[in-house]
Amino acid sequence: MGSCEDVEYGDIYSVANPAAAPARMLDFSLHQPHLQFPPSYGFHSLPAAGYLPSPPQSLALGSTPSPASTTTTELESPENLSADDAVLAYINQFLLEDDDEEESFPSPGAAAPAAAPERDSALLAVAKPFVDIIADAATYQESPWVERPNASAGTGGGFPSMFMSSCQLVPSEPVKEEGRCAVHRGRKKNRHDDDGGLELEDERRSKQSALCEEEIIREMFDNVLLCNCPDCELQSPLPDESEITKAYVKGSGNRRGRKKGKTKAAAAVEESVDLTTLLIHCAQAAAIDDHRSSGELLKQIRRHSSAHGDAGQRLAHYVANGLEARLAGVGSTVHRSLVAHRTSIADMLKLLRLYGTACPFLRLSRFFSNQAILQASKGATRLHIIDYGIDHGFQWPVFLQRVAKLEGPHPRIRITAIDLPQPGFRPAERIEATGRRLHDYARMYNIPFEYHAIAAKWDTIRIEDLRIDKDELLIVNCLFRMRHMMDETVTDQSPRMTVLNTIRKLNPHLFIHAVVNGTYNAPFFVTRFKEALFYFSSLFDMLETTASKLEEQEHRMLIERDFFAREALNVIACEGTERVERPETYKQWQVRNLRAGFRQQPLNQETVKKARYKVTRSYNKDFFVDEDNKWMLQGWKGRVIVAMSTWKPS
Repeated sequence: MGSCEDVEYGDIYSVANPAAAPARMLDFSLHQPHLQFPPSYGFHSLPAAGYLPSPPQSLALGSTPSPASTTTTELESPENLSADDAVLAYINQFLLEDDDEEESFPSPGAAAPAAAPERDSALLAVAKPFVDIIADAATYQESPWVERPNASAGTGGGFPSMFMSSCQLVPSEPVKEEGRCAVHRGRKKNRHDDDGGLELEDERRSKQSALCEEEIIREMFDNVLLCNCPDCELQSPLPDESEITKAYVKGSGNRRGRKKGKTKAAAAVEESVDLTTLLIHCAQAAAIDDHRSSGELLKQIRRHSSAHGDAGQRLAHYVANGLEARLAGVGSTVHRSLVAHRTSIADMLKLLRLYGTACPFLRLSRFFSNQAILQASKGATRLHIIDYGIDHGFQWPVFLQRVAKLEGPHPRIRITAIDLPQPGFRPAERIEATGRRLHDYARMYNIPFEYHAIAAKWDTIRIEDLRIDKDELLIVNCLFRMRHMMDETVTDQSPRMTVLNTIRKLNPHLFIHAVVNGTYNAPFFVTRFKEALFYFSSLFDMLETTASKLEEQEHRMLIERDFFAREALNVIACEGTERVERPETYKQWQVRNLRAGFRQQPLNQETVKKARYKVTRSYNKDFFVDEDNKWMLQGWKGRVIVAMSTWKPS
């Protein structure tokens, strides 16, 4: 598809459609003392001055998580402090007392006590067992904002531990100087420090730098994901109907003309080389394993395509890569290597900002979903949202922000996050980090919040795993991710229908479904290739038109290379269960949903009008918002790219 949140979907695939495995779920409830989270001091609050709890009386060593991963956010209270926080403060008290002893040393001319080195060594010896305990518990104390710098490629990265060594336990507040993040030095170095002391000082500075990076990443999250504009078209009252109608004329931008500014010679060269025809002929040769003809055609395509050319040349370059991988029989291997490449959270936010500015698909899809949830949950005191394919959870910070603005008491919100397990030793790593970020936002907005993470194949999840409470208003949300599931052409029992049947049995108050309107799921290669070529040509043309500024080109190329090209390669070079890109049209999904026992709900006309008005005011004239058979459609130059609708059990 063309969404930047959705683009990270591939990171969960080591092998497409892996064998069924039991759900991996971890429980880190704040109500269990040995699994409590520390208070979030990094961004919203700092511990009160003089806060030094007494050392813990006992510690649960070697404790293991329970089979369910649930966290709960309530108002901050001393009872919520974990045993590890008490250990941290206890060691911190030792270090501060040591600082006081250093300051009480005589003047430089006087002789220092001879026992200082022994005292330092004794202090480190006392602190080491506690540091080891904290390191063992670091899994549940990671920062959700910054990735681990030394994460192995096999696990796909992660987030750094909040506490790494004893030197990092000294509180030191970072400050900003001239727009850059600077940190106070922690414990002072005295003349008696040896090489070990220098290492401790370096590690302390590294920790403080990490805190600054967390602050920067958190600020990026707020700027990209939250709506802080008082004049936002999506949250402001609609203008007069006449103004909306005057501003938006359906199909007004569906004119495909040649780009201005080209010379006659350049136009002649472009007309003489039809890359689309060359690509289709090459695909036809590849379909019958004609390596000689396909090789010659690939040479011609390579001469006239480039990753740095115009939209058609860039698309031809990446499609040629897919054809080459198919001819060499290494499509699955290449795709897995591309999936193994992880995009950092900071880069993801930069790409998401560009994509949200250039294209309305993702922003309006989230708006449609959030608006439907808010309308359905009016007056509810307890809200349970099951999100199939939560990924990084970029949809939910702005949802919590909107809930905080509602009048009256805030409902208690529980999110059950479902996603496929990541390869490596920590299959639920990403969705657990997503939960910690959402807990921070819930604390900031003072909203009672609970988070339950499930990392498993969707069709293996049972109703009992979802912990349904009859007193809660249940909403099921799935945006664009169901296209990655196998269908009837691969297996007799379609996982797609299995998941839809499970959702139906949950009897939700509302099921929100957004789909990629793609026709490139045919079992026959040449047919699938042609449809994929036309679909991705629209996406490349869209970014060429809307993100052509010099400062945007680098990020645009990253979106095309790391996301669009990866999807195209999977469609072209992979077959069978290795092919995970399997979209269907919204009309096909409508038949599936009806067959699963759902009935479609009418569109909220105010939501559609706001979406249309937003596109008119903020985006290129070639984008459109339309309605068809109770689906809200979004597209580019007449081609429907995504569609959204709401459903209830029959």
